[in-house]
Amino acid sequence: MKIWVYACLYCVLAAVGPALAETGVVAAADKKRRCDDLFQSAGAGKNRSAGDGQFTIATDGSAPWRASPQYPAALRVGIWGDSHTASGSFVDAMLQAWGFAAEDARVGHVQPAIGLPGVRLGIPRTCLSKGWNLNFAYRSSVQEAGFTSTLVKLKSQSSDDVVMLDFVGTEGAPAPQWINLYLDKPDPDAALVLGISINGGPEAAPQVLEGEVRALQVMPETEIRTIRLRLIAGQLGITGFEPVYRHPPKLVFDIFSTPGAQSKGWSNPKIKAIAAHYDLVIFQYGTNEAPSDSYQPENYAVALRRELRQLRAAYPQSRCVLIGPPDRIGLAPADKKIDYPLRHQSISRVQAAVSPEFRCEYWDWQKAMGGPKSIAAWAKRAEPWAQADWMHLTTQGYTESARLFAAAIPRPIVRTK
Repeated sequence: MKIWVYACLYCVLAAVGPALAETGVVAAADKKRRCDDLFQSAGAGKNRSAGDGQFTIATDGSAPWRASPQYPAALRVGIWGDSHTASGSFVDAMLQAWGFAAEDARVGHVQPAIGLPGVRLGIPRTCLSKGWNLNFAYRSSVQEAGFTSTLVKLKSQSSDDVVMLDFVGTEGAPAPQWINLYLDKPDPDAALVLGISINGGPEAAPQVLEGEVRALQVMPETEIRTIRLRLIAGQLGITGFEPVYRHPPKLVFDIFSTPGAQSKGWSNPKIKAIAAHYDLVIFQYGTNEAPSDSYQPENYAVALRRELRQLRAAYPQSRCVLIGPPDRIGLAPADKKIDYPLRHQSISRVQAAVSPEFRCEYWDWQKAMGGPKSIAAWAKRAEPWAQADWMHLTTQGYTESARLFAAAIPRPIVRTK
């Protein structure tokens, strides 16, 4: 078993059908049936309890809404970035190098990038029916409303579309006491109708949500092992899932990284923070900014300042660390001639110069690897630390990078809540 307890997302994808394509559209026509088959035994048999079909629903601002606990003794870490941190290999090794025990760690917020290859969600199993689309803040207009600090929206307007989450799985991970579902209801004047069931129990009476609703709270009489959300009518955007645990964890960490992401996702001034506090925020970008034909250090610095200003507005008291892009040589488009080692070095220098303005520490990943073109040596090792594309690293490479990072950046501590 891997030291940091997660289920393999790719195993789930193989079981439930084709993964999300680059467009973010789930294409498998029988996903709904397969989702139900996958979870059919989740709440059945001797583990079912009498309260599995009974729960209370509340919307934000209405009783009996309960604010999320802050877990005052827990260390909270939030990570935003691209594919280099999305897979979780770097984060796993980072936490291990800092000396955190796997059994003490819990995911605090699950980003809704369900089915997207290369993303570590932090829960054992997930499943989608057809019709769902993923929207990313970095691809959207800076004026588009509805994004939260997960920077992802899972959207549908197709009746009977289903999303399912298994918080326990075969690993026996701790089940949450209740769940906060963060929503984007684009039309406040239109009704949104949802069907919800937990632990394989019967679907509750349809929940009709009117007006402006940003979150929905599911509070059962028992712990939540699985939850099934069905769109009955209306337009729905899901921006995050927050499991709330009965027993406070010692470490809460959230990975909000996605492959291809750029830091300009933070340019949107309408982003709403769904976590009130982090002891440490990690901002890891740069690789996907490098291919731009219009890249200029001065313009990139202006954009980076705007993005960090937004991050700091959301989390003004958190310790902050920027991580620059690792070294890269490969995957230049055929019609472009980009010196990626020098471009990444330029991006790293801008980040190093700008980060202190926002009270952020900086770690130069490319320099830690050995400087420009060092990825070639990493790829040519007997047990390679870099993949054949000379852009991404292997698990061993991310582990070594995390060891170097943890040696340079002191272990975080719990800050006053």
